[in-house]
Amino acid sequence: MQRIGIALVAALALVGCSAAPEPTPSAPESSPLVSDAPEGGVLLSSLGYVNAPEMFSVPLHASITDRIDSYNNVTAVFSSPSGQDIAAYLRENLASMGFTITADKNQSMLFTNGHWQGAFTTSDSFAALSLRTDRETPEESGD
Repeated sequence: MQRIGIALVAALALVGCSAAPEPTPSAPESSPLVSDAPEGGVLLSSLGYVNAPEMFSVPLHASITDRIDSYNNVTAVFSSPSGQDIAAYLRENLASMGFTITADKNQSMLFTNGHWQGAFTTSDSFAALSLRTDRETPEESGD
């Protein structure tokens, strides 16, 4: 019985003297950077696009179901919010992103910043945004 008591005291002493486990650092939550986007928006670059125009944003809680991210074409297909809500966001914020709307009717919109040409269109279920930079230069056209 005395051996059990000594073993119990030794075990408790070891447990009491052991260092508390080091807390495992938790990874920061991954959330889109919204500080540079207009209020209620998120930068496409914060959503993983590497070729998007700098400072181009979409509504903060937009759900992108399909994407293209190439050097001369950036496309996003949205399932939410509604196309009308995304269009309203773009109408309100394109100028602050450096873009000018050149056409806006029949659930479609065209816009440009001189380097990028943008198009947005919507249906009952989806909306799509496309940004292109592949205009010909005089050297390419042979002029």
